[in-house]
Amino acid sequence: MSQNTPVTTSVAQEEAWREIELVVQQITRLSRSDASTEQFFAELLERSVRTLAAAGGAVWLLRPEGYSLEYQINLAATGLVSAPQADELPDREERQLAHQRLLQHVAKQGRRRAISPLAGGRPEASREERSSAGVDSEETTPPNPTDYLLLVCPVTVDASVAGLVEVFQHEDVSPSAVQGYLRFLGALCELAADFLRNQQLREYKERSQLWTAFERFTESVHFGLDRKRIATAIANDGRQLIGCDRLSVALRHGAKYQLIAVSGLESIDRRSVVVRHAQELIRRVAQTNEPFWYVDTEETGAPSGATLPPQIARPLGELLDESPARVLAVLPLLAPEHPVETTSTFGASPSKRQERARPIGALLVERFEAAPHSGQLRHRADVVARQSSAALANALQYSDLPLLSVLKLFGRLGWHLKWRQLPRTVLVLGTLIAAVAALIVVPGDFTIEGRGELQPAVRRGVFASADGIISLLSDQLLNRDTPTVSKGDTLIELTSSSLDFERTRVAGELRTAERSLETTRIERNTVDGNDPNWRSRLEQLAAQEIEYETLIDSLKAQLAILERQSAELKLQSQIDGQILTWDAVQLLQNRPVRRGERLLEVADVDGEWVLEIRVPDQNIGYVHAAQRELKPDLSVTFVLATNPEREWRGTVRDIARTTSSHPEDGPTVLVTVAIDRSEIPLDELRPGATVIPRIHCGRRPIGFVWFHELYHVLQTKVFF
Repeated sequence: MSQNTPVTTSVAQEEAWREIELVVQQITRLSRSDASTEQFFAELLERSVRTLAAAGGAVWLLRPEGYSLEYQINLAATGLVSAPQADELPDREERQLAHQRLLQHVAKQGRRRAISPLAGGRPEASREERSSAGVDSEETTPPNPTDYLLLVCPVTVDASVAGLVEVFQHEDVSPSAVQGYLRFLGALCELAADFLRNQQLREYKERSQLWTAFERFTESVHFGLDRKRIATAIANDGRQLIGCDRLSVALRHGAKYQLIAVSGLESIDRRSVVVRHAQELIRRVAQTNEPFWYVDTEETGAPSGATLPPQIARPLGELLDESPARVLAVLPLLAPEHPVETTSTFGASPSKRQERARPIGALLVERFEAAPHSGQLRHRADVVARQSSAALANALQYSDLPLLSVLKLFGRLGWHLKWRQLPRTVLVLGTLIAAVAALIVVPGDFTIEGRGELQPAVRRGVFASADGIISLLSDQLLNRDTPTVSKGDTLIELTSSSLDFERTRVAGELRTAERSLETTRIERNTVDGNDPNWRSRLEQLAAQEIEYETLIDSLKAQLAILERQSAELKLQSQIDGQILTWDAVQLLQNRPVRRGERLLEVADVDGEWVLEIRVPDQNIGYVHAAQRELKPDLSVTFVLATNPEREWRGTVRDIARTTSSHPEDGPTVLVTVAIDRSEIPLDELRPGATVIPRIHCGRRPIGFVWFHELYHVLQTKVFF
């Protein structure tokens, strides 16, 4: 028995040490991770209490208002707080005050302590025994208000106590065990100090990055005074600074608000449903001059805070139906009326902000996922809103300056008016003034151009008189040389199956009617006079005879019309001349045609020739004005496209009263020009030959001659 006891004790100690080492290793890994403060101290306290087999514990962290409870285990059993669903302890407040004084005393000393309870079940130990056990029994130490042995260890960061780890241990613990417990807690508190130190470093790093981002944001929004550029910078750079998914900037236009920039978008579709709902929500919120925040909770799906008024609830619901935002905010941008000095932007409190006027715009913040740190999100959004309002207010004040464009022009010209640059400036200005004066004063020939063609003055078309098929072409068309025709020559013969059928039908009905008439007459001459009904029979036959005679006359008239239509199927030339249609045999032979279709064109090439010019509709007014001011028969000069070296002349003979649409030139007016055909060589006098004409419309200032088309564009597109 006495031999097995030391072995068993040794094994138990080794297991205890392995458990302690495992706990220390786990807390060490956790201290180097990105765990939150609550998660870290919850893990540390739970493992400490479980390892020490204690009754409970608590972690206290130093805050600006004092030590606050970060995490606790079974704290209600100590009597410092009331248990849930239990009556209030009569001396709970006194215990809490005593406990707070005790914690402050340990933090002030900065050493780990084991404090005995005021009344315990174990006998009192001597001063030497308590000191050797690490139990604090100094008269200056505040009393322990609980019934447990308190093990308190400070968490020291950079020579200052940042928190306290407190374990409530049972009284029946040996002095040597107390020393081990304190060393174990001390090791864990050192790891906690490392964790807090690393956390501070991460906070400093994040704060440094935040300040860098804020610095870049401030520079971008305060660089220049162009409202569009500033709004784009706010939307794109502000989104990164806030940490949201989309940031929109709206400016006030009268009583409405219009989005002018959205992060990630180069242009905004004004007809978009999302844009319209967003502008309506911004307008409603801006009337309150107060920021509006909406947070979608998974449990209720309703905005946090009080019930929304219907003026905001309706546009908010319409926007959320189209937008996947889980967090949404509208921040009015209030222009300062009376600027006052403020502290640093990140440290400014609401009471130190500038005095505001009515909103000049608003920011729309959207986050498509729940915000883990809503307070940080709101703080950054408020910072962006303050900087944005100042930048946009300056831009709007600048853009509203009277005669701003004139001032900009003088600003650009300021360098040119310096003494050294003055001679060069005077020379350049003098040259420009002289050039402008020359454009206004010096006259020049004003001509109107167009597209022209040479054509015989007398031209006639050959049109299909009915629907049919071309059955015969004349010998003139079959001749490969230039066909010459005379007036009345048959050029094309058509056949119409429907016309042939109708003519055959009418002729058959006519023959039938004639035979019926002949039979009726014979019957009338052979009527028996002894028949009592001979009179009525004669009258009936006489009526039939008249009916057949009328029918025969009608059928003869129809047959005459059909004969004339058949004769019209022979298409004849209306004038003497030449056929201008190229390759008529290939184009027309055995081809089906429709009534009114133009088949051939015949022109009198030996007679008078004219020049047909298609003048753009926008320039025909200059021609009419020149006719009124100068003479009706304006002079025209032209060159042939095949011989541009020689110039010929003509005079305006006629101007069409209607405008026609040309597939290439658009709306044009046809101007007919009389020419002398004898001056043009016969080999160049071809129907449809391209001509480059110029209609002389007098003399105008040379600036108008050169830039009259630009003047027309300005008059119709800009000034109209």
